[in-house]
Amino acid sequence: MNNYKSDVVRQGNSLLSGSKFSKKIILFGVMTSIAVSSVLTSCKKEGSETASPELKLNSEKALAPTAGGSALNLTNATGTVELSSTGNIYTIKNYFVSQGIYDGVGNHIPNGTYYFDLSDNDNKKGATKDTPPSNNVWDISFSSTGNAYINRNTNSLQGSEVKYVDEAFSTVKGYAASVWNDGTKAKTIAAFPFGYNRMVTSYDYSATGATTGWFNYYFTNHEVLATTNRTILVLDATGDVYALHMINVYKNGAPYEPGDNTANPPADYSWLKFEYKKLGAL
Repeated sequence: MNNYKSDVVRQGNSLLSGSKFSKKIILFGVMTSIAVSSVLTSCKKEGSETASPELKLNSEKALAPTAGGSALNLTNATGTVELSSTGNIYTIKNYFVSQGIYDGVGNHIPNGTYYFDLSDNDNKKGATKDTPPSNNVWDISFSSTGNAYINRNTNSLQGSEVKYVDEAFSTVKGYAASVWNDGTKAKTIAAFPFGYNRMVTSYDYSATGATTGWFNYYFTNHEVLATTNRTILVLDATGDVYALHMINVYKNGAPYEPGDNTANPPADYSWLKFEYKKLGAL
């Protein structure tokens, strides 16, 4: 290719004679074909790699944040999703669905129901504040007190299953989907919704002596706080297993923000924070 370019330069603007002209045209045509083929192949490859994370059934499109990059806004909700620099942990922050009912009396009132799809990394808009999306494409929902209670999709086609393990989220390995079938570790949830674990009066975050649920209720200040060693497992309709760690139900991840009167119960709730990772397919 370098010789060809040099030859063209040497010819300048002079006319090329018979055979030389033909050879130049043929060579140019071959080089052009190779270049076009290379561009098309490259475009096809790049297009596939870009689109792959977003190809979904039922015209669903996943949010696909880049590893260690900027957070993306959730759909039809306040809140963001971001991907860890290691590329395997998604974190949802300040997840809140404004449904016009976030006022009332009492501690930790619910704000309707939130619906979430783990493979889409996104909120799914409910048909109403209390009924699921019409296409039923979602995995788990959040409702009841402070939207701290988790339910599963029981639809026969799009349904999910939920279990839990008494193991820290960080140690539930990202390649071990088989944990779902480990009868010693993975525990069946007897009743849904899954949320309340026990009431305590001191700040003990362990699950020791627990019944079921992912959060303890701290009676002194009426706080809902997660246990540190309980990880939720979700099996979606396609056979993928996810590990889910609920962190908080408070705005900006803290029961109290600067300026709040800590003598009062926390007020900024139903702003969920959690993290999850795909463990693999069964």
